[in-house]
Amino acid sequence: FKRRGIPDPAVKMTSIHCYTQCKAERFSLTWTITNFSFAECCVESSFFTNAREQLKWSLFLSTNGVGLQNERCLSFYINLVSGPETGCVFVFVCVFPLFLNSHGLFEAGILQDDTLTLTCEVSYVCITTLGLFQTIIVKVPECRMAEELGDLWDQSLLPDCSLVVGGQEFQAHKAILAARCPVFRAMFLHDMKERRTNCVEIQGVEPEVLKELVTFIYTGKAPNLQDMATELLVAADMYLLERLKRMCEDALCRSLTVENAVEILIFTDLHLTPDLKEEAITFIKRCFILFLSFSFSHFFDIIETPGWESLRTNHPHLIGEVNRALFSVGAPAKRPRLF
Repeated sequence: FKRRGIPDPAVKMTSIHCYTQCKAERFSLTWTITNFSFAECCVESSFFTNAREQLKWSLFLSTNGVGLQNERCLSFYINLVSGPETGCVFVFVCVFPLFLNSHGLFEAGILQDDTLTLTCEVSYVCITTLGLFQTIIVKVPECRMAEELGDLWDQSLLPDCSLVVGGQEFQAHKAILAARCPVFRAMFLHDMKERRTNCVEIQGVEPEVLKELVTFIYTGKAPNLQDMATELLVAADMYLLERLKRMCEDALCRSLTVENAVEILIFTDLHLTPDLKEEAITFIKRCFILFLSFSFSHFFDIIETPGWESLRTNHPHLIGEVNRALFSVGAPAKRPRLF
């Protein structure tokens, strides 16, 4: 499978077709037991073989069998001692009464001169596999479109436009930008300067943030999101990249701390991130609950941060929301007013 640098594809079995031949043989086994009245518990016969001496059996007689009415009966069994190691399957059919009591033997005339003769016919089927055909398919490799488009961006292969930000220029592809971003699509589809010049000048975004944003446009991934979640969320909001915006919102929800909870709350009010806003208020509320229960609490640490003073001074409507959340908590009747 190795040709022109293509790696070996993995294969897997999807179905198996085989051709099986069944051969049936039949023969008789005769076993004579003298002085039968002295037989106790279990008696085993000598070995029997078939005509080709491929198989070897023995018969067992048990005098301790139990009949349908719980009476003591005789039981006969056939046992395969050995056979060829060919993977054959043998099915045995014995034709004789399996349970007989001693009284029944005399009445039926089976027991003569205290001698029991047992004759059974054995049929066996040898099942062999003569052919095995495996159907295999080549496992389809995983789609690498994201990685391949990422190579176009990382290596600046065949670009047809440029993005200029903070004195830096990045080479890109109009078709990919337009396909993935509504703002770029509007620029390149309408009679705008960007369409005529094939150059987009970007304001309000740092170069490293723009690079992360365009990486997401090409690949659907943002490997450095955690380090720049706030700035990247602002850029995603500007360019109407809703999925990237929600990814940043999720990252900020998981990074809430005593030091940044109020600042993130203020940030959410500016950029319409309702889930992050609710999570920030809930975080502050949890700290307040711990304060009311006289447990170790970071609530005073929160109200001593610079962000808390900014919240009181510049965002009074947010103070109202925080107040409603805090004082909805079941707490003692007399509570100190903290702000």
